[in-house]
Amino acid sequence: MVLAMARPWRHPKTGMYWFRRRVPRELRSLLGRNEERKTLGTKEPALARTRYLEKAAEVEARWSRLRSGETALEAQPIAGHSTPATCNHDVPAARSFGGWPRRHVAVHSGFSNGAALIYDGTHPLQRPAPWRPVFEAYAAEAKLAPSTIKRWTGVLASLEGVMETDDLARITRHDLIEWKTALLASGRDPRTVRDAYVAAVKAVMNWAVANGRLTTNAAAGVTVLVPSKPQTRDREFTDVEADTILRASLGPHSPRLSREKAASRRWIPWLCAYGGARVNEMTQLRGQDVRLENGIWIVRVTPDAGRVKTGRWRDVPLHLDLVAQGFPDFVRARGHGPLFYDPKRGRGGSAAHPIYKKVGERLASWVRTLGVDDPGVDPNHGWRHRFKTVGRRAGIDPAVLDAIQGHAARTEGEQYGRFPTEALFDAIRRLPTFEMGAAAGWSCEVPSAGGSSVPRRGVPTAAEAIR
Repeated sequence: MVLAMARPWRHPKTGMYWFRRRVPRELRSLLGRNEERKTLGTKEPALARTRYLEKAAEVEARWSRLRSGETALEAQPIAGHSTPATCNHDVPAARSFGGWPRRHVAVHSGFSNGAALIYDGTHPLQRPAPWRPVFEAYAAEAKLAPSTIKRWTGVLASLEGVMETDDLARITRHDLIEWKTALLASGRDPRTVRDAYVAAVKAVMNWAVANGRLTTNAAAGVTVLVPSKPQTRDREFTDVEADTILRASLGPHSPRLSREKAASRRWIPWLCAYGGARVNEMTQLRGQDVRLENGIWIVRVTPDAGRVKTGRWRDVPLHLDLVAQGFPDFVRARGHGPLFYDPKRGRGGSAAHPIYKKVGERLASWVRTLGVDDPGVDPNHGWRHRFKTVGRRAGIDPAVLDAIQGHAARTEGEQYGRFPTEALFDAIRRLPTFEMGAAAGWSCEVPSAGGSSVPRRGVPTAAEAIR
């Protein structure tokens, strides 16, 4: 009996996730160890789960080969049925590309349920496994995000087009290696090929094996080497870049912009600068997610408003400068619904590509027009990196910074309990106020936690921001 861990194991000191699985007793002498153990190379829970499934499929396939041997497995017919030599139909397999040899598949339909079984000379008899129903069942059980379903559907459809079959059972490991090679040769980024194309097929096939849809995962062990990209700069905004974006956010903005677009430019850069949030956690904010509690203004990041990478809610206190600029007044004026988009103007928004995601994309495009166009820094994500640096400079506990930004806890112990709002607010207050320079003539005074939201001099009022 294999005693397998159901999920990735987090290292208590480094916080890095690992794959760990006990080796079956009958295989220990062959492998020379009692446990399969390998780092998954990430501290993000969602990515760790995907890589865990891939590694589990690879390990299971290797153990299967050790138990029975490739040759014996491929030659074994299913008892009580015709061997491939006596089957009735010869059907050409998936058309090759790039000079692949065409395979011939023998089809046998003598089973009582009417399902045809195939044998292509390299695999034992196997019921067909069309990828669409398999993927639909997998997505439902795994509760995949709509965006993931959309992306992986495109990957699997692309694979079907190349192989000229939708049957996962007819796809071999050699096919997938050639497919991977062709994708890389076409110029696709190796990271995309690994994390989008190959990862999707591995995960779906692994689920199919685990649920009796396939006998083996042909994608097990198919890897993509991703060379490290040279890093010529830090991934955070420089002082000049941050100053450029924040100045431009104050306007004036084109009168042709909708008030929601103008508001997103006005407030989201400041929210990200003072809270280090992911941009779409801010673009999806609703009025009901902002509240005053015990004299502290709080923004709640919640999956109820839209996708949150970790799937967990968190409260982030507002920096006093945002209160001084009038953000609470802006929220009151907008009401309980979305702050930065109008659902009635969706025009093409979908669960896979929601409106708030488009708001973030438009914001990124706008930032690039300001001259913040170095490809080494992301026009939205640069705030998250800068927040970390500023927080460290202010001497804030790294665990507190992680809690504010929604990063995974580093140790098992840190996953217990939570940081009180007062502790997070104390950290936020220690962050310096962004100075726009003496030429702007602004005061750096900010009110107390529960004080009135009087804007700093030179900063548009909330009413002006929403016109």
